[in-house]
This record gives sequence, structure tokens and C-alpha cells, in this order.
Amino acid sequence: MILIINVFIMKRFGIIGFLSVIAFSVAAQHNNATLVASVSGADRLSLVKNSINIPAWHEKTFWPLYEEYLDNAGEISSVAYRSLEDFARIDKTANAPEAFEHAKKMIAHRYDLQTLRERYYSQIGNGFNGVIALQFLQNEALLDMMESSKIYEETEWRNFRFHPKAMNSNQLKAAKHNTIAAALSFSSEQAASFWKVYTRYEEECDALLGEDYSMISLYAGDPTDFTPGLAKRLGQDFLRVMQREAKLKEKYFLEMNAAAGPILAARFLAWEDYYSLVSKMYAWAEN
Repeated sequence: MILIINVFIMKRFGIIGFLSVIAFSVAAQHNNATLVASVSGADRLSLVKNSINIPAWHEKTFWPLYEEYLDNAGEISSVAYRSLEDFARIDKTANAPEAFEHAKKMIAHRYDLQTLRERYYSQIGNGFNGVIALQFLQNEALLDMMESSKIYEETEWRNFRFHPKAMNSNQLKAAKHNTIAAALSFSSEQAASFWKVYTRYEEECDALLGEDYSMISLYAGDPTDFTPGLAKRLGQDFLRVMQREAKLKEKYFLEMNAAAGPILAARFLAWEDYYSLVSKMYAWAEN
């Protein structure tokens, strides 16, 4: 898949519309996915400057703050994505202690990225307004989803991409479970322990984010359609949902580790993480 997006389109529709088109296109393709989220430094700043709508009277103060954010995010994101690459490549023959450590590092570094994003969201919201802050948060969250998806696409997990919108709700659960079983290839001895933990995880995840992660669409609207106060509140809610999702995955990774061992636990977490990214991009693009 190769997408050619020119500057005119980006300026006209804004970064969220631009990235949503890419996100949907990526999620809709099965093979040879090429993401364009891997932008950094001057390229990333140029992309954002051509896309986020900053009023003229805020430009002189906003862009230096965003550049400061990029400087701080550079090293943290580099470490986080390297750890995700190591984690995504855990296979059934992996060393058990290493599998556990790779999963823990991935979780920890993702928390670091989220903490940084929360800090700058708060600074932007307090220093400017909620509309600008929500634009910042949407932009960074979606770029992160796309970059993380790209990493999974370069591993075996691309063979088990599950499309929640490809079937009706009556078929969804059974098809999803069949895909999980094929992807993880757990033994008959592990099956009972796995499904016992997974069922509880799935119930909590569905309650938080919707069966197909549809709750994410609540936070994908155009920020300029909202008052500054409502936009700020939506951003705060979005951050809380992302925090709860991360904690939920960590909680059940540890439970799965205790029930079925570190290799199956790490691979459960990898499949779920990849599935959640694809599902969230579908939900985002549909808004």
C-alpha cells in the first residue's frame, strides 16, 4: 500500500483527517502495509505546522513549546519503540525470563510516553486553551498508534490481524477467539488457564472501550467543533481512558503470566496490543 498525500490535502483537511484516512487505509489492507507515521525532527514539525490550527496570536508561544515537547519526546519515544520491536518479536521458542522482561519494558516505556504526553497536554491546556490542547493530544495519540502498528506489521503478527468491522457482532467473538487460538498456538494443557484469564480480561476491556473499541471514536471529533471547555474535558477523559487501558493490559499480562507462564503471557499481550491498535484506528477513522 502506497499513499500519496500532498500538502494541499493536509492543509485543507487538517492532520486528524489526514491521519485518519491513512489509519483507515492501513487497517483495511492485509499485506504490504506502508505507514507514513515515521516522521521526526524537522519533518514532523513541518507536518504538524501545516496541519494543526493555531490562531495567529498563539503561534509565537505555541510552537516553541511544541518543539520543546519534541526534544523531550525524541529519546523517550526512540527507547519505547525499540523496546516494542523487541517485544513484538517474541515467539514460542523465546527464553521465558527474557519474554517477561521484554513485556515489562514495553509497558514501562509506554507509561513514560504517556506521562510526557499528559504533562504537555496540561501545559498547553493551561497556557492556551482546550481546543489547541485536544488537537495536540489527538495528533500525538494517532501518530503513536500508527507507529506502533507499523512495528507489529513487520513481524509475524501481521498474519493474524483481526478486523472487528469485517463481520457482525454475532460473529465477532467466535471469530476473534479463533484468531487468538491460531496466533498463540497454546497447548491443550494451557487452554483452560488461558481462557479463564482471557474471559475476564475481555469483559473488562469491552466494558471500558466497547466490544470493538468504538468508545475511542468519542475522542476523535474535530476539536474546533467544541467549546474550549468541552474540548479540554474530552482530552482529560481521553487521557484517563488510555491510562485505564494500559493498566488493564498490564494487570492481565501479570495474571496470565501466573496462570500460563511468561511466554504465553507476553504473546497474549502482543496480540491484544496489536488488535487494539487496529481497532482504535478503525474507530478513529469512522468518526
